Amino acid sequence: MADPAGFSFAIPDVWYRRKEVNGQITYAGSTGMSHILVGVVRSAPYTSLENLTAIEARSRSRNADYRRLRLEANTFHGRPGAIWEYTYTHAGSGETIHGIDQSYVDEDGTEYAIYFTERDRYWADTEHVFRTALSTWTTDAAFTGG
Repeated sequence: MADPAGFSFAIPDVWYRRKEVNGQITYAGSTGMSHILVGVVRSAPYTSLENLTAIEARSRSRNADYRRLRLEANTFHGRPGAIWEYTYTHAGSGETIHGIDQSYVDEDGTEYAIYFTERDRYWADTEHVFRTALSTWTTDAAFTGG
């Protein structure tokens, strides 16, 4: 799926670009909770680890039974990034939700956050959606050389 915001990646055949709000673009199907949200921040004034750490602090205070699985610096497509994985209890349904976010700052200073969420009970069957999104991820900079 090529997005007008300057990136492309593979999504399930039945998914589509549902909405964009404040630089956050959601891809999902018509049913279920599973979705990928891509955040795009031009000229990011922080590292991905700093950003995810700040987001985690807010999430910790508003999500019941929040549990960090990992939050660590990494390298994604040769660029500095961070990965954050966690679970929490959804207020409406009482279900455990599993989230994972791979963020990085591209060559042009744009931070991309590739975030996948799903009910924890389906995680083993759907985590491949996230792995496929990451393995097929490209940006316009990759095509133009920077």
